[in-house]
Formats: sequence, structure tokens, C-alpha cells
Amino acid sequence: MKPLAKVTQEIPEALSLKFNLAADDLRRAGKDIIDLSSGETFFKLPLLSFKKLNYKKGFHYSSSMGTPELRKKIKDYYFNNYGVKASEKEILVSAGSKIIIYLALKALVNPGEEVIILEPAWVSYPEQVRLVGGRPVFVPYGEKLEKYLSAKTKAIIINNPQNPSGKVFSRRELTALYNLAKKRGIYIIADEVYGEFVSTEPFISLGTIDKKKEVVLAVNSLSKTFGISGLRLGYIIAHEKFIKNILKLNQHLITCATTLVEDYVAEYFDKLVSLTKPQIKQVIGCRREIGKYLLKIGLEYLPGSATLYFMVSLNGSKLNADDFAWKLLKDYGVAAVPGTGYGKSTAGYVRVGVGAESVARIKRGLDNLKKLIEITNR
Repeated sequence: MKPLAKVTQEIPEALSLKFNLAADDLRRAGKDIIDLSSGETFFKLPLLSFKKLNYKKGFHYSSSMGTPELRKKIKDYYFNNYGVKASEKEILVSAGSKIIIYLALKALVNPGEEVIILEPAWVSYPEQVRLVGGRPVFVPYGEKLEKYLSAKTKAIIINNPQNPSGKVFSRRELTALYNLAKKRGIYIIADEVYGEFVSTEPFISLGTIDKKKEVVLAVNSLSKTFGISGLRLGYIIAHEKFIKNILKLNQHLITCATTLVEDYVAEYFDKLVSLTKPQIKQVIGCRREIGKYLLKIGLEYLPGSATLYFMVSLNGSKLNADDFAWKLLKDYGVAAVPGTGYGKSTAGYVRVGVGAESVARIKRGLDNLKKLIEITNR
């Protein structure tokens, strides 16, 4: 038989999901695993009544743009919370923000064109660039991106606040990035899924800077904000010219998000906001406490004040990050994600999440992480 597609053979598994799966296998075998690898929130949510929903409608396709009711809720939410004005024709809903980032890249990038990715970067950015035929160009942590631009640069992906470091970009940084992109005629895909998970520094949507939507395509998700990652709902806010092209791709690849889920979230949107806002504050409070604990036990991490994560340094260990993470999981029952998945410049780190466990269990997991560093320093 002829070989499978080269591009899919060459890309790796998503490293975070690979470790999640390995942790799940160990749990099913009866082992207690401290989950520091998950990239989601576990909120307490009641099962809100489905009786108000139209089941007959829910059993069928919705618009490939997303239901009008949900798009209106998103439009109002982005304006009231972040000050971004958009019409419902500038919003498209699909089955999660991950597929939407892929659709946006596919709509922008021709084969051989380059996409700038800032390290540390979410694990799927470079692979999605490769899947659309583009070339990911990595900016190592701490370096300026200008020197990585070329005549082939088509877009920049920015995650603000950033998974995995927790960095929040300032208005000054965002304005400089926007001005640079506009001057060069390149686009910015702004992944803003952690916009609610901020503490000391405010989240600023790039949509407030690019008011005409000439440069910025803003992507967001209801998975993190509402703690409903399994329901798979994400959306993009962009100029109609972008939306029209992304819509065609959504029609051919997804058709639409799950109609009943769209109706459920639209019906209870305000209720879900009121339920999850206090719990988001609790997660951020947990992150602050864990940040202090990391310093207390002598573990360094990249600067950042937001999201669900820390990038914790393995300085002192003689193991590489991948071997360290496997040993941490199998011998100590702690699941974390190797920094190699987020870029070469952060290969000496592991990502630690704080959204899935109690503070006490997170601290116990970090104690084991510290212990393994000390043992593998010999």
C-alpha cells in the first residue's frame, strides 16, 4: 500500500493530551494521580433544565455561523466585558476554539508562508501551521520578534493571557505589535481564551486596538470561561471578509456546532456567567497561593500572573523535560507536561496546571516534583 500523508506522519501528538491519556490509564489501573497536566477548569455547575429548549430544533443543523441567539450573547459579552464592538455578522461559532484557529490559519496562509509563534507557545499552534502548509517560525523566550520577520511572514499568533507562562500583554505591547503588523501588512490571530483568568494585570483585547478589524482575528472559547470544555464551543470575532472565508471552511469541515449545545448555552448564558465568575476568582486565588508556595520550596517559574498554569523550571535536574515528566508520572503519581511541547527555549521546564486539583493536592504534587529534581541532580 502507498504511505500515509507525510504531514500527519511527521507531526507529533499533542503533548499535553498525551500525558492526560497516560494519567487516565494509570487511574483506571487504580493509581492515585495528582492532575497537574489538565488544561481546563472543573467548576461546580448545576444541570440547568433542558425543558426550555426546543428538542426538535436541537436535533438538526443550525447555521454554520452559529445560532443568532448565541452570537448575540457573545457580541454583548465582548462589548460589555472587553469593550470590543462587533456585529453578529462578524462572529462565527464552531466546535471549539481549536478548530477555529485552524480555520483562521487555513483562510490566511498559503503553502510556504510563515507564521510567527512566540515561545512558550500552546502545543497546537505549530502543528496547525504545518497542517495548512505554512512554516512556523519560533521566537525564543525573551527575544524580540522583529528579527524573525521576513518577506514570507503572513501572520503572528499571540495567546493573551499566555498558556503556559501566564503572561498578560500590556496595552503598550499590544499596540506596538498591532502597529508592526499593520505596517508589514500581516495579520494577528489573537487567542484570548484566558481573558477572564487575570489577577493583578488587566486583560486587554486586541480588538480594542484594531477597531476596524483590519489586522486582528480574535478567537475565544466558552470551554475555559464556563468550565464546559466537553461541550465544544468556540468563536471568532473578525471583519466580515475574514468571516466569509472561514464560514466556507466551517461549512465543508464541521457544518455547525452542536445545535442543542448552542441553544443550551444561549439560554443560560447570563446564568453561567454568574455561576462561573466567582469560581474563576477562586482559581486565580489558588494560582496566587501556589505561586507563593513554589517560591517557598525553591522552585523557579516564568513570570506571569494569569491563566491556570505555571512554567516551572527543572534547573538542577540532569533529566531532560520529557524523561523527567514520565518519571514524575510513573514513579510519583504526578502528571505534568514537559516544556518541550511549548518550544525549544523552554525545554528545561514543565507546565503545571492549577485548575483540576485542590490546593493541598497541588502542593503535594509540587513537593514530589521538587524531590525528583533533587534526586536526579546526583
